[in-house]
Amino acid sequence: MYNEINLIMPPVSVNRVNAVLDDTMKSLDPLKQQGVEAAEVVGKILSGLLKINRPARLKDLENSTGLASAKLHRYLVSMIRTGLISKSVDGNRYDFGLLSYRLGQFANHDQDLWNLLQPFFEDFVDQLQGDELGQAVGIGRWVGTGATMIRWFERDAPLSIRANPGVQLGVTTSATAKLLAAHLPAEVTRDLVKRELSQRGQKSLAAEKAVFSEYQDIVACGMACSIGARRRGLNALSTPLFDHSGQVIAAITVLGMAPHFEADLQGRAAQLLKQLGHQLSAQLGYKA
Repeated sequence: MYNEINLIMPPVSVNRVNAVLDDTMKSLDPLKQQGVEAAEVVGKILSGLLKINRPARLKDLENSTGLASAKLHRYLVSMIRTGLISKSVDGNRYDFGLLSYRLGQFANHDQDLWNLLQPFFEDFVDQLQGDELGQAVGIGRWVGTGATMIRWFERDAPLSIRANPGVQLGVTTSATAKLLAAHLPAEVTRDLVKRELSQRGQKSLAAEKAVFSEYQDIVACGMACSIGARRRGLNALSTPLFDHSGQVIAAITVLGMAPHFEADLQGRAAQLLKQLGHQLSAQLGYKA
């Protein structure tokens, strides 16, 4: 026999309910989540420096950023120490530092690299004369904590089948993401793998081991595939792009629709894709 328990709850005002709901929505919005104010101030200073003539006076930066000169000066001292900002010899003006220029050069080099390789991808797309060889070719990269597509090349098709650049891909389902994850240390990918498996109700150790076993196979054969992972009937093949140091810097992926494109690891599309990967890796100085 159960004992009856009476809970006496104090009255809750409508304003309080709205406040709780507002806090909940803020926690779900990345733009409203709690962050580090100092990092945001640094970003504001760098953005402000981009808008004005450089080297800039403290007063110019104050007007550009809206920050008080005292606060601005404290941040500039730390940013000079890290190399984000440099100071003129007379000590009165500020400009971007060595670290800022290195970041810019890296970003420019990254963009130049894909511009340099673009003709090879366009030629490869021209080789896809039949649906059995795929319909779109994309470049995927590991960015931050996951894999995403950064560029697409495709033949004329009645329906675009490519994923939007910037969308994070599943490391247990996407050919691109599996290919990139397979070449990363397990400590980098393990939590991602566990999270995705858990979302599908596969929390067993056996399921986790199966994923990492597949990763080993991917590295061994130099190719990853996915069958209907993102959309029913949409298949994919992916192969690595190596730089001169032997690091995988991108995944080259071919997409196509079943039943024409079966994403066969031993098929003609896989052979052509591997050849492209080897060719472009050699262009970047990689020696197998």
